[in-house]
Amino acid sequence: MADNETKPRSILSAIAQVQRSVVVPKDKYNDYGHFNYRSFEDIVAALKKPCEEAGISFFMHDEIENKGDRFYVKATVCVFFTDEPGEMFSVSAYAREAEHKNGSDDAQVTGMASSYARKYALCGIFAIDGERDPDQTSPDEGSKEPPQQGPFFAHCRSCGTRYRFADAAQYEAFIANPGCCPAPAWEIE
Repeated sequence: MADNETKPRSILSAIAQVQRSVVVPKDKYNDYGHFNYRSFEDIVAALKKPCEEAGISFFMHDEIENKGDRFYVKATVCVFFTDEPGEMFSVSAYAREAEHKNGSDDAQVTGMASSYARKYALCGIFAIDGERDPDQTSPDEGSKEPPQQGPFFAHCRSCGTRYRFADAAQYEAFIANPGCCPAPAWEIE
């Protein structure tokens, strides 16, 4: 980072800086399961620039844990300053291995659990909104037309911003250029 005055003073303040700027919408759709989702790769790609600006980076590792008769993948994200050794912060998340996943080879089961656990470890440490988890239900659910007469409320599913609108015309004018976040996704309440 070129300007030391904008550099966060602690690893937690650097993580908070990223939390305030990163938005990763669930813009992929699973036809089989009928839900929207974001991939591990989507999250990593969205984090690269905000992490660089905050002067931090991260690495991940997995462990397999046996609890009773089930196996779990424990994914841990470790965040650190890129130009200074020392201070580090980590968060872990778990995903259970399925006994078998239709359409997948049994050898892929651990990899899928790892990817899922890593997604949620990243979402946990960088406070990436879970919207309606697990993943998100059908995009048609909850989408409705604004009432012609108000007042009514709508919120951005990406960043959580909520507004009160007087009528449909005010709502339509607002969503044409909301400016609330990089990927606004407005929903009528």
